Amino acid sequence: MTRRVRRLTLTASAVLAALALAFVVAQDAMMADRPEYADWTRLNPQKNFIQSAHPTAKDVYVNDIGRAAAQERSFPFPEGSELVKESIDVDSLTVTVMTAMRKVVGFDPANGDWQYGMFERMDDGSFGGMWADVGTEMHLMCVGCHTGAADTDYAFLTYTGD
Repeated sequence: MTRRVRRLTLTASAVLAALALAFVVAQDAMMADRPEYADWTRLNPQKNFIQSAHPTAKDVYVNDIGRAAAQERSFPFPEGSELVKESIDVDSLTVTVMTAMRKVVGFDPANGDWQYGMFERMDDGSFGGMWADVGTEMHLMCVGCHTGAADTDYAFLTYTGD
């Protein structure tokens, strides 16, 4: 093997290693920012099968900051409120997707300052995904539906049993 071929091989190996590391770091960052909601208040008294943009069985959770606003219908939600909707496969009863919204003052004042996120179950059982930035395709899709719930501070609360 010539020196040139060895040098190209080493360069290619270094580039591949850097790309693999960048992928792992990016994947870890996507998973690190997802909501940890296991101890939050479940808002629906039983699994929700209401047809919506998320057409599976659902459970919806709210953190302590937003609990009173959701339960008492006291709007707007305070800054730091987070809601998570689990989409559940009805056959295996496993969570396949988590959609989430969190109130971040100044994030998007025209749409209630809600940031939306989506996190999907990966092959290894973990969840990967991200929070959408203003104006991205995912953000515009979420806003397109949630403007229909402007009276309840952009949060659909039909699943709570009222």
